[in-house]
Amino acid sequence: MANDGTSRQISLSDGSNANNKISLRYTSTTNELNAFVKSGGSTVFDVDEILSNTTQSNKLALKFKQNDFALWVNGVKVATDTSGNTPTGLNVLDFDSAIGTLNFYGRTKGIYVFNEALTDDELQQLTGPEYNSFAALAAAYNYTVI
Repeated sequence: MANDGTSRQISLSDGSNANNKISLRYTSTTNELNAFVKSGGSTVFDVDEILSNTTQSNKLALKFKQNDFALWVNGVKVATDTSGNTPTGLNVLDFDSAIGTLNFYGRTKGIYVFNEALTDDELQQLTGPEYNSFAALAAAYNYTVI
């Protein structure tokens, strides 16, 4: 993906003018990711995060449940909020802003939507590095293998 300063977005919405949606987008600021959640037309979570390089693969997760929102980037929880309603009726996945603008152009290896919020441990594992062996995992966490 080019780091060309254009805004690109992936959204999960209720399909109606994006009054209820979650979105991950690259902004016009170099290497900046914006994650936000709208519920009933009101923004309840909105955070910007500078990534080291948007031309490299990044693993992102946006957790949203009642009064518990978090953004995870490459195995690290980078933002939280403990206040807000969750959007309802999310059933349309778009590679744009959910209203036909800000088309996403880039590579994706996988997009997953879960019916319930994952735990912090699960989100860390999901967005963290991949390990080819148990020994590599143990070394990354400074565990001693006996």
